[in-house]
Order: sequence, then structure tokens, then C-alpha cells
Amino acid sequence: MFGWFRTLLVPVLVTLCCTSAFGHTIITRLSDGQTVSLTQLAAAAAASQVVLVGESHDEPYHHDLQLTLLRLLDGARRPIAIGLEMMQSDCQKTLDDWVEGTLGEPEMQQAFERNWTGWQMYRDIFLFAREKRIPMVALNVPLAIVRKVSRDGFAALTPEERKGLPPGTSCDLTNPQIAFLRKSFGAVAHHMQNRKRFDFFCEAQTVRNSGMALNIIHYRDKEPGRTVVVLTGTWHAVKYAIPEQLQRLGGVPAPTVILPETPYLNSVNTGASEADYLVEL
Repeated sequence: MFGWFRTLLVPVLVTLCCTSAFGHTIITRLSDGQTVSLTQLAAAAAASQVVLVGESHDEPYHHDLQLTLLRLLDGARRPIAIGLEMMQSDCQKTLDDWVEGTLGEPEMQQAFERNWTGWQMYRDIFLFAREKRIPMVALNVPLAIVRKVSRDGFAALTPEERKGLPPGTSCDLTNPQIAFLRKSFGAVAHHMQNRKRFDFFCEAQTVRNSGMALNIIHYRDKEPGRTVVVLTGTWHAVKYAIPEQLQRLGGVPAPTVILPETPYLNSVNTGASEADYLVEL
């Protein structure tokens, strides 16, 4: 009897805790402009095979939102995995050892910082995954490949380097993301003197999007019963980035995209073509 009561009570307590922490958050469902609750957002996530939760990497509230959603999904007994832009795909064993409890935090932090920066921003998510034995999936393309494409273009990759990447990856100049990429690239003036270099920069971004999409599909093939919750930067999470690559590769139905409001993606300029839900924190 007590076991049954605990099974019922835990999701309720998780929901109360998480919703109170984001009591002033406005969540907009972009398909119809309706405001929804955090619980409704979690329910939509639970019904999806893949969920992308965008972030500005140095914004603590964005990581709080990610952790809250993970807690709600786990509290509802939804089998999930956590996909990470922050870890390169050749570091998967490190994540496996961490989740299994055979790798200590100092070692995990060192491995993380070889891939990314800002361990403290992600620490609670990593601890939660280990506590709950939630698989973590290293999604990003190895940095050496991204750097080579940025410098010399996708065509410069060897057949060995192209393993694990979709064929024919190129910069799609009709993609709405291009305008933002041009603005970012143009911040360094001398780059604009060489058009070819921008194409390489764009190809490198596409390599990351398509490579992460392929890694998501590979994981889903192995674990079809789990929802993969992908934590990544907003410009990879937006629908014409990783989600578009997922659709091109034909791996999963359209994923659910959840974006926190930022100066570049907000209630003024973001609609259903960019995301499914916009969260004003």
C-alpha cells in the first residue's frame, strides 16, 4: 500500500516543486499563441521522441529550465536520455562511466572541460543524470573535424573523417539561419574579405547540426523507447538547424523544440517556423 502511495506522490511533489520555481514564467505555444503551464509543456515533451531544449550557454536560468523539465519527465516515469552538444561523440564512454558511478566528479569535470567550458552551469544536470541513472549521449562532432571544415571546407575531409557524418553536407544558403550566421561572421571584419571563408564557416555549422542529428538517430535506433532530450545552443535547436537535419535524414517524426527567449529569438520575431514553445523566464 505504501509503495503505491509513494508512486503516486513523487510525481505530484516534483510537479509542485518545479512549477513553483518557475511561477512567473510565461510559456507560449507558438502554433496558436496560447499560454500553457509548465506541466503542459512537460506533457508535450513526454509525447515526443526527440525534444530540443535550447540555451544560451552562459545563462543559468536556461539550465534551470532544462533541469526542471528533466525532473518532471523523470517524475512522470518517462524513460528519457539526455543528449549533449557539450560532449564530442568520441567521449561517449566517459559519460557512460559517469552515469554508472564508476567515474568521480573531478575526472568528469576534467573531461567536460576538454570538450566545453562552464562545468558549474551544467553540474546539477550531470549529478541528476547520475542519481537517476539517466543515459547521457555525447552528440557533437569531434572538434578537430569542425575546425578543419571551418578552415578548408567540407570537401577537405578525408573518407575516414567523413565517417559518422551524412554525405554531401553543405551550407544551404536559403536557410533562414544564414542571416544570423552572416551577422556573427561579419563581427570579424577581415573574414568578409573572403567569401569562401564564410561558406566554410557555414559548412562547419551545418556539419555540427547534421552530425548531431545523425547521432540522435543512431541512439534512437538503439533505444527506441526513450525520449531523447537534447540540450544545445538555441541556434542548433531552432527548427531549421538540427530538427531540419533530422527530417532530411528521415530518422524520427518532427521533434518538439523549446526555446528560451533571447534578444535574437523572442516574442517579436519567433513563430512556429522556429520553435514549438517559447519560454520567457
